Amino acid sequence: MGARGRVCETRTRSRKQEDKMPLTKFPKGVSSYGVPVLGSGGQRFTGWWGVTCWFVDYDHGSDSNGGKDPTDAYKNLQTAINASGIGDVIYIRNRDQDITSTDPEYIIPASTTNWSVAEAKTHLSIIGASPVSHLAGVCGSGNMAVYLRGNATATTGPVMDWKGAFGLLENLAFHPGAVTSGGIVELTGNGTSLRSAGTVIANCLFRMDTNSDGSIYCLDNWWVTIYACTFHDCRFGIYFAGSNSTIRRSTIDSCYFRNQTATSVNTNITLSGNVTQDVVISNCVFGVNAPNYTSGANKFINATGAATGIIYNCSFCTDTAEGTSTDFTNNGIDVLDCHQARCTADSEAFAKSS
Repeated sequence: MGARGRVCETRTRSRKQEDKMPLTKFPKGVSSYGVPVLGSGGQRFTGWWGVTCWFVDYDHGSDSNGGKDPTDAYKNLQTAINASGIGDVIYIRNRDQDITSTDPEYIIPASTTNWSVAEAKTHLSIIGASPVSHLAGVCGSGNMAVYLRGNATATTGPVMDWKGAFGLLENLAFHPGAVTSGGIVELTGNGTSLRSAGTVIANCLFRMDTNSDGSIYCLDNWWVTIYACTFHDCRFGIYFAGSNSTIRRSTIDSCYFRNQTATSVNTNITLSGNVTQDVVISNCVFGVNAPNYTSGANKFINATGAATGIIYNCSFCTDTAEGTSTDFTNNGIDVLDCHQARCTADSEAFAKSS
């Protein structure tokens, strides 16, 4: 078959493909026959039902812009949040980096108050859009590239007050700024509605948080998922509290609790208040040191009330998994296939087997 014949055959095959698969249109003029796999390997449904994408560019944007195109981006995140509707997606560009600095450049709120998402803004996504931020399933992959820091004059938190149900925070780093209480990200439920329920926090970094309410503080919420997040020297990493409701069917998976300075850390995961039901804590790493704050529980996991669920395939830097350490209170949660890294007997057994 000649070259012209092969071209004709390819075109015929392409037309047959078009007959079988309808044209799917995506934002920004992108279209495809069939449903393409986008981004990190997952499918983004943005635009299928008229959802709007918003863009935030702290260095090059302006709040007088339209915000719906990367070249017409807003400057401030709260402007995009206020403009957004149900199911919208907000992309935040990384800042221009000062190469003489030892830390990434951070984004701060426009006013003396920190960021907030209203209860009416359900299914909202806020995503860091640095090129290095989106390696699926890799804990901490590039999440420090888009760095949000609390306002220097806001001493009561949270840095991000999130009330909308079924939201997504992804690929972001958080620093508390001046906040001493209220958490960094607070999922403020009320026990009587779906407020904040079903929120997903994925591939985020929480740094050097000394406040008393948890870097992620979840009050009276169900179905919350915290995935592939890193907690670096946070006094309270994840704090679930049941005041008006039980905490149900929440998942903490593939997170790293980096207790580099043991005296800065009180508890990595706290399950407090009313009964905690069907919680899953899986594939997490607790190290480099056991929590050793000046006061308080000083535990990797502390379930203070009756609880059900499972702690599965987690690694601890002390002899916690076999129940001989005081820095682990499961209070009814099943523990399966967990292991420790600093048990002398286990280390010797591993050395002999290898």
